[in-house]
Amino acid sequence: MQHPKLMIILLVAFCLVSIKADAQSGVVYSFSFRIAPELTNYDKIEFQRNWFSEFSEGETMPESLVDSIKLKTEEAFTTKLNMPVKMCYHEYKSEVHFTSEGPGSVVGLPELTTLKMGKNNCPGKTYYIKLDVQIYSSSSSATTVNTITKRKPRIEFLAKVVDDENKEIWKNKVVLKDFETIRSKTKYYEGFTITKSEVLSPLDIYAMYRMALDELMIK
Repeated sequence: MQHPKLMIILLVAFCLVSIKADAQSGVVYSFSFRIAPELTNYDKIEFQRNWFSEFSEGETMPESLVDSIKLKTEEAFTTKLNMPVKMCYHEYKSEVHFTSEGPGSVVGLPELTTLKMGKNNCPGKTYYIKLDVQIYSSSSSATTVNTITKRKPRIEFLAKVVDDENKEIWKNKVVLKDFETIRSKTKYYEGFTITKSEVLSPLDIYAMYRMALDELMIK
């Protein structure tokens, strides 16, 4: 006669555990992703003047690849932390604010710079995640006359996970630098110089990020 009561107790306990598990979640509240301009600008003109002293042109990251970066990041941390992880943005008057366009910045990522801002915009989360990605050249060499510069790209990825009381839960950093050398050639004219460069394409940048993300998750 006690079996039905026992089954009810076990069922209630199971439901409570499931509800608690479902309530656990994490957010990426800060995601800085910067790329050194010399690795993405294929044309650059410098004038010996005080006004309009420099002009450069390069290819920006398309929205589709930025979306893929966000999706793969959410998937990786969801697996790592064993709970749902999403991007966390600041919303003001029904508008979502994210990283804006600037020299070397990837547009469209969360930029809540402090944990307090993250908690205000995405309250009640189990974990809060801060990411810092930098792609830059580790070294360069040059020959004069019409200058040829060689650069070795590298990517540095730092991630930190804390709870809502800012207690560190997990932290890791990776640096990858085994990438092909890219070159640029500068010609000097009277009053200005023109530089034409081999550059990292958006797909190159995405591939470097995926490699670094996979490496980051190993620890």
